[in-house]
Amino acid sequence: MRTVIANVTVLDGSGGPSRASDVWLDGERIDHLAAPGLSHGRATVVAGDGLVLAPGFIDVHSHADRSPFANEPDTTKLLQGITTEVVGNCGSSPLDADDHPTSYLTALDRARSVTNLAPLLGHGSLRRRVMGMAGRAPRAQEARTMRAWLEQSLDAGAFGLSSGLFYAPGSYADADELAALLEGLASRPLIYASHIRNEGSRLVEAVDEFLAVGRQTHTALQLSHHKAAGLPNWGRTAETLRHIHAARADGVVVAMDAYPYTASSTSVSANLPGWVLEGGVDAALERLAHPATRDRIRRECEDPALDSEWESMVAATGYDRMVVAWNPAGGTGQGQTLAQYARERHLSPFDGMVHLLQESRLAATMVAHSMDEGDLVRVLQDPECWIGTDGVLGSRSARPHPRLTGTFPRVWREFVVKRHLLAPEEAIRRMTGGPATHFSIPERGRVAPGWVADLVLMDPDRLADTSTFDQPWTPPEGVVGVWMAGRRAVADGRYLGTAMGRRLTPAR
Repeated sequence: MRTVIANVTVLDGSGGPSRASDVWLDGERIDHLAAPGLSHGRATVVAGDGLVLAPGFIDVHSHADRSPFANEPDTTKLLQGITTEVVGNCGSSPLDADDHPTSYLTALDRARSVTNLAPLLGHGSLRRRVMGMAGRAPRAQEARTMRAWLEQSLDAGAFGLSSGLFYAPGSYADADELAALLEGLASRPLIYASHIRNEGSRLVEAVDEFLAVGRQTHTALQLSHHKAAGLPNWGRTAETLRHIHAARADGVVVAMDAYPYTASSTSVSANLPGWVLEGGVDAALERLAHPATRDRIRRECEDPALDSEWESMVAATGYDRMVVAWNPAGGTGQGQTLAQYARERHLSPFDGMVHLLQESRLAATMVAHSMDEGDLVRVLQDPECWIGTDGVLGSRSARPHPRLTGTFPRVWREFVVKRHLLAPEEAIRRMTGGPATHFSIPERGRVAPGWVADLVLMDPDRLADTSTFDQPWTPPEGVVGVWMAGRRAVADGRYLGTAMGRRLTPAR
């Protein structure tokens, strides 16, 4: 049986002008587009009067790696209109101590995923598997093992390599280590995505390091969640974008992604110097418990004048702008700033943060209000800035960043409808066709004959996020329908209960 989504305004993902059409689906694919008003025969008709039909959105920066294995379906992305997620970002991908890098890919093929997943291999996870938490360069055999496992993962369908150079153990790697991993692989459809080494006072140097890897290896680049973090660093994206544009002019293929909020989210342990985390959780907790070592950590966290390759988020942002999002130790402190959490316990802000890290065994997470609207707008207006949620499901008892549930509708509401900073056609291209091409995601990202019918039907006047930092779990409004490979997965904002996602492999 064929389906026609009738009398819709099609934004086809190319960036070209919209047009009124009936869109015919046949099985998993788009059959053809026709002028509205023609006979539909025996086809199933979905009325689309006044609605916009676009390709299913592509979340290029997701942390939903384990969502297919959760007890309940993770609908946080699908209900935004997202049909494909790039996972394995920031150097972290599922790779347990006894796993081979391809084991996760095989497990995804057996799993029931709500969305399609395009997995990257995480450099940090790979390094931890081969070297543990050693804060040194890899030995020759370790480097050969990491390179072999990267090639095997690419052969098995991984979309590329991600790094998290801000986080241990990725922070222990230098540019030469990364270039050696990627050297000679440019003939493959391969992305190198990076949470760069520094997003604050050394942001420009970190971007240059990232671009240098692309120049040396000729690998396509993805700059993850580009931002200037910390109040003293606001405005620095003007310079980084100049460097990125110059690299493009030199032939470097480089895109970036962003989410439409001026707050980030990460682990509370990211506030610690990298050397504290060397050796793993138990070693870090021993250092935090040792008085002299703890005093050294305090100085490095709180003194912005210290000349160090590592930059303290505490010094740049402040305890009063960091909010506890999740504490696995009973949820205490969630919704409080680190300063409030400490005051409630009659502790200094630093000692309160350490107390939180100790009781959560470094697992606590936070939201950091560290960015400026001007930098956000500047980055989002770059023509090769895609959209990413940076979202991970986590515990339903947590208070995660609202980007998990609201990112894509918020881009539409804030930057298309309210502020007119992006044309509708361009916003949809950034969410669909652009990233599909950059990441070599096959046969998705366009409303065109022969393409897979991953589609979102939305009310352009109602599409909006409703989640907030206080109420982060509320789903968006205005998503009327979502189709996964021709089958309807969402109707009037409701998940219909069947997981239809699959693991994708790069277009060759």
